[in-house]
Amino acid sequence: MKCPACSKEIDDPSRFCPWCGTLLDKNSYLPMEKLDMVFMRADLSGFTKMSETMIAEDVMVFLNEVFALFSRIIESYKGVIYQIIGDEVVSVFGFPKESGFAAHMAVFAAEDMLKKLGEINKKEYLASPVGLKIGMVLEPVSVVNIYSNLRDTLLVTKGFKKCQILQKNAVENSLLVCENLYDATKAFFSFSEVGEFIKDALSVKAYEYKVKQK
Repeated sequence: MKCPACSKEIDDPSRFCPWCGTLLDKNSYLPMEKLDMVFMRADLSGFTKMSETMIAEDVMVFLNEVFALFSRIIESYKGVIYQIIGDEVVSVFGFPKESGFAAHMAVFAAEDMLKKLGEINKKEYLASPVGLKIGMVLEPVSVVNIYSNLRDTLLVTKGFKKCQILQKNAVENSLLVCENLYDATKAFFSFSEVGEFIKDALSVKAYEYKVKQK
């Protein structure tokens, strides 16, 4: 058959054209499931200043060590690395199925990341220490193809944007969480209310969970 949009030949039966992505079966619909997931963005602060005083090889050694450590921590708490953007790690907890403890696991992961970074900062080759700013939200998600790899899954959510707003407003070596996550974990963790942040018509009420460094 030919795609009605791009006229390319399609050999195998498909709901979408493999060439242009057009939905072939107009009566079809995307099977979506609704879940609550935790989205976390963790960004290294002071990294640019640190890298300016180091040779490129040492910078790469540092980044590889930090990201490998962060990946192990996140995965140990049942999280999934979604993306690494420069000196920032984006991860998701509660995929593919929420266990009921994704919010708690995410906070534990953030705490371990902050503590371990403090240990790495003691490395002799580092000219200056770096910090970590973390934003985290518990947000509803419409999920397509939930049983596939996360990168092959469509997530319809405001979670990524909201946790970025919190991450940008976090002070160094701290974690900001949204009201949903605060409500889900306040019986287990201690938080202090920070205020409300608004950006691009999104409003996020923030609570701080600060980890004391040794």
